[in-house]
Amino acid sequence: LSSSSRLRLLTSAGGLVSPAAFMGKDSILSGPAGGLVGCAGVARSAGFSRAIGFDMGGTSTDVSRFDGQFEYEYETEKAAVRLVTPMMAIQTVAAGGGSLCQFDGVKLTVGPGSDGADPGPACYGRGGPLALTDMNLLLGKIRTERFPLPLDLQAVEQQLSGLIDQVENTSGTRYQPLELADGFVRIANANIVEAIRSVSVARGYDPRDDLLVAFGAAAGQHACEVARQLGIRQILNHPDAGILSALGVGLA
Repeated sequence: LSSSSRLRLLTSAGGLVSPAAFMGKDSILSGPAGGLVGCAGVARSAGFSRAIGFDMGGTSTDVSRFDGQFEYEYETEKAAVRLVTPMMAIQTVAAGGGSLCQFDGVKLTVGPGSDGADPGPACYGRGGPLALTDMNLLLGKIRTERFPLPLDLQAVEQQLSGLIDQVENTSGTRYQPLELADGFVRIANANIVEAIRSVSVARGYDPRDDLLVAFGAAAGQHACEVARQLGIRQILNHPDAGILSALGVGLA
């Protein structure tokens, strides 16, 4: 840093602090907090005062709500760890593009495990397991010509065929590939919808009155169905949706 630079760090409460005032526990949800600040900023710019943030990345989905002011929590529990620090009210569920799509012997599951960036989903062609991105690819929700790397649909079909056999051998039910892929997407959507209800309906707000701001790399693939289940009539897909959390840091 030059002598004219000022270093500031984002906290889970959505504000910036100096290095001297920074503590690690205060920034555990700083990324999602930046997303909520960015969500509020683009919603206001589009003329909306009430918005639900739907931030879906590779590992999880973070949801939050803004109605002219931010909601905060001062004591919470994340990953079985009790935290006493101000943070924005953000719900997180294990539903991201890399969330593993599996059969546990009884039911189909999406997450909480994730394949990460390496090896990535099966369609990345590096031997990765089936993930939600693979299901969206099979269902035609990903435009392969716009993707930054070649996608291997055959790898997805091969692994899905093996999973179909596994489910049939255990339960006696045989799915068609598209039917099974759609089932996994429905599970992910149900988890996301439940999280959004926890920050809206459970707190006395009607999500049908809000704008759904879809951001993060994967939200656009699920936003329409999530909005449909919640009765939300308007969705904002901002041009900077893929970097909205970073944009929020700037807005903060």
